[in-house]
Amino acid sequence: MLLLSAIALPVQADPDLPAESASAVAEVDAAAPPATETQATETQATETQATETQATETQETETRGADPADEAEDAREDAVLDADEDPAGAAANESGFQLHDGDRVVWLGSTFVERMQTHDFLETLLSTAPREQPVLFRNLGWSGDTARGHSRALFGKPDDGFKRLLHDVELCEPTVIIIAYGGNAAHAGAAGVAAFMLDMDRLLDELQKHSARIVLLSPYRYENLGPPLPDPAAYNEALPLYAGVLQAAAKARDLTYIDFLQPLGEPAKQNSSAPLEQLTDNGVHFSPYGYWRTAPILAKALGVTPAAWWMAFDVEESDPPRSGGVVASDVVAGPTSLSFTAVDAQLPTLPAPANSPVGADLLAPQARLRVDGLAPGRYGLQVDGKPLIAATHEHWGRGVDFRRTYSYEQLRLLRKAIHEKNTLFFHRHRPQNETYLFLFRQHEQGNNAAEVPQFDPLVEEKENSIFRLQRPVPHRFELIRLEDSP
Repeated sequence: MLLLSAIALPVQADPDLPAESASAVAEVDAAAPPATETQATETQATETQATETQATETQETETRGADPADEAEDAREDAVLDADEDPAGAAANESGFQLHDGDRVVWLGSTFVERMQTHDFLETLLSTAPREQPVLFRNLGWSGDTARGHSRALFGKPDDGFKRLLHDVELCEPTVIIIAYGGNAAHAGAAGVAAFMLDMDRLLDELQKHSARIVLLSPYRYENLGPPLPDPAAYNEALPLYAGVLQAAAKARDLTYIDFLQPLGEPAKQNSSAPLEQLTDNGVHFSPYGYWRTAPILAKALGVTPAAWWMAFDVEESDPPRSGGVVASDVVAGPTSLSFTAVDAQLPTLPAPANSPVGADLLAPQARLRVDGLAPGRYGLQVDGKPLIAATHEHWGRGVDFRRTYSYEQLRLLRKAIHEKNTLFFHRHRPQNETYLFLFRQHEQGNNAAEVPQFDPLVEEKENSIFRLQRPVPHRFELIRLEDSP
């Protein structure tokens, strides 16, 4: 059967996709010695990294001593905990763009977009935003493509590629179209700007017939990684001209423009304490780390940011806890213990992929739990019966940071469903043997073309799974005294 043979051919095996049998819940032995820092992965290495890093943090927390915090520091932390956090995680962004419940989003572009199907950190992050109705994503990226759609022509004439591009967009019935062109065109330098302007005008004239909200994403500068790779200085010098075309088109047509020229900002403005920021593996194409590192940046530009998870209890008071990004219920508090059920506003961000810079996971948001009024001693936090982190009562009183590893298994399943959905849709709009199905050899097997739309219900089934998996589930937290203070 054509359909079955197509399903057996995935888009690309993704080395960063966690194995289905991997356990993503970290168990921390509070008595363990400081662990060596390791790079995070999303399989068993994710569990190891989370365990070792949190063990290190636990050991450091317990050995620093109970230096009394001054009043100014306490006041500062109280102000942070009292802040009016938005549990939905929606933050203001420069463009003002927001995804709406029920949107159908089409990604249109070249290699950068096409590889999002496997390095799907951005789609996973966007999918964690709380929704009453799902937002659906369709990736129409095509390696080497331009605004003319030439890469899509296959064995046809160049203009056939543009027709194919428009046909594929129409197939998706989008309400949002995110366009990422200009990177390939910029290789023509300043001399190619006028042609790119005409190509974009032609494309936008056609796409605006769909009444979809359109977002123009600028290309990004190449990285200079030194010999033997070429110096991209000339390319990078011309790139702002192409970004300027997109920005002007967005202004003239009342579209949204996202500046992605320097994804992490100008080097002088980058956080000097962050790991070495190399986003590509060859100066041109983003590595898995590059996709992971820039996912929160692009998500914010599209109106989605991770919810800040924090909670503050006082076990000596009967007042409900203060919190943001999480809701607590069934609270049982005492001088030597605390338990409660928590439902997060949204799932955490994915851990950094393999071969990321050491300490990359420190760039991701962490949760903070503060518990005042505990009797002296050392306390361990368990989630669903599994140890997470331990610290002294003084440190719990000031707030302890941790990663929400208890949600990694659900997060892994969510990303797995997204990956499978993208694979199925890839075969829907780019079947392996379309020469026999639709082109000059269709007289041999063209009758099998009727099977291609049979991918549609399979894609829909995966999307139902994605919507179910993106909703956080309850977890039981228990803070238990492990030993009295000496």
